[in-house]
Amino acid sequence: MNPFEQRSLDGPIDFIGDIHGHAGKLKTLLDRLGYQVINNAYQHPERMVVFLGDYIDRGPEVGETLRVVRSMVDAGNAVALMGNHEYNALAWFTPRPDSDQPCRRHTPDRHEQFRASLESLGDEIEHWIEWFRTCPLWLDTPRFRAVHASWDPRARDFMANSLAGQDAVFTTSVVQETSVPGSPAFRAIEHLLKGREIDLPTGVVTRDHHGGERRRMRIRWFERPEGRGYHEYILGNHHGVPETPVPDSAVMDLEAYPPDAVPVFFGHYWMRGEQPRLLAPNVACLDWSVTDGGPLVAYRFSGERTLDESHFEYV
Repeated sequence: MNPFEQRSLDGPIDFIGDIHGHAGKLKTLLDRLGYQVINNAYQHPERMVVFLGDYIDRGPEVGETLRVVRSMVDAGNAVALMGNHEYNALAWFTPRPDSDQPCRRHTPDRHEQFRASLESLGDEIEHWIEWFRTCPLWLDTPRFRAVHASWDPRARDFMANSLAGQDAVFTTSVVQETSVPGSPAFRAIEHLLKGREIDLPTGVVTRDHHGGERRRMRIRWFERPEGRGYHEYILGNHHGVPETPVPDSAVMDLEAYPPDAVPVFFGHYWMRGEQPRLLAPNVACLDWSVTDGGPLVAYRFSGERTLDESHFEYV
């Protein structure tokens, strides 16, 4: 019997946020959640895992992280969504259609970000690149939704049409199409895997969690900004965000996530705090900065329409 048939998306699910090569914390978290290694893969007698992407880069155990995640997927005990770091890895190795240059340019700062993965995976990197191609972009079920960065119905519909009929989700042509700055495919991937952003006021420059300069900021895409300043509408962490009101024109096409919609789970945003908290009664971010000393976080979901902060587990 296929074990995936025993642990369908209709049952209880543990959503786990960005791991970034922290295999030790992942194993500790799975132990705490009641998973055991059976036939070389973690499994639970009743539950399964949905991983929300970003398995690689930054952390010390990228290879082991991927082995743990993929063994669970192959055994039918998990689904592993695409993260922006897996997508970036695909673009790193994919040539542009009109030249021999890669879709993701090999700049020094990008090479430094990718270095931990290149060193950890070594000769196995091509094997893992092929696996990344198969990772789905989202899950949309009658009980929940899951995506790496933001739930955007227009972006989802665009990519669903682009990917229709593909055996592997991210073929070379799809990576090339989604790597063209300003194209509809590029914007769709940006929204799904990197989140909605808006320009900061003219002349304002902030710094992100790495100290890099930013002239745009990630927004609370599940809410409208009316009556709020930029400092209230940011999602994640920048230093120096002004209190200037956000103009309506900044997000004219944004549809807030409906309060009566099924819960949505995502990662990506480097949230901060002593312990995880909900962003809305049906909105949960599970990236709490594991690579910067924060916890690796899971949410134990059993079908509830209103989420409960007591269901967070973390190490």
